[in-house]
Amino acid sequence: MRSRWKGVIHVANSDDFPFDAFVTYTEEDYPACIPFYQALTSLGFKISIPDKDFLPGISEAEQLLKCMDQSRKVVIIVTENFLENGWNSYAVQMVVTHAFHNQRERSIIVIIKDDIPIERLPRDLKYIWWTIVSIRWPDGNENMDLFWEEIAAALRTN
Repeated sequence: MRSRWKGVIHVANSDDFPFDAFVTYTEEDYPACIPFYQALTSLGFKISIPDKDFLPGISEAEQLLKCMDQSRKVVIIVTENFLENGWNSYAVQMVVTHAFHNQRERSIIVIIKDDIPIERLPRDLKYIWWTIVSIRWPDGNENMDLFWEEIAAALRTN
């Protein structure tokens, strides 16, 4: 982990990643994120999530970095719970720093749920808005097919 912050840059091509995406969310949103995970895996994507891939006894920050290193994209699910949780603000900072440090600026996908206005997003996301893919999670079941198509397209791009 130390070498990562001492100027060692790991640049990998898309074939080097065991996962298509690492999905980060709050514990309170776990019930909504499991169907999200299941839908993406049913579409053939290899997805890493904290509840499946974090190991006990290792710090969350270290595991977050490991999962980001092993994933081609990072998906951040932003909800009201996410905005209220202090850890997630730190996680966003880590995701943004990691992406830019490793020359993977376009690896961040933000899923916005609960009709949250962009103005309420973490400052670190707003600063790099031009580099990320943002997708709104529809209310109810309307437009869910389009939602999955947008996510699949975003995950397939390099």
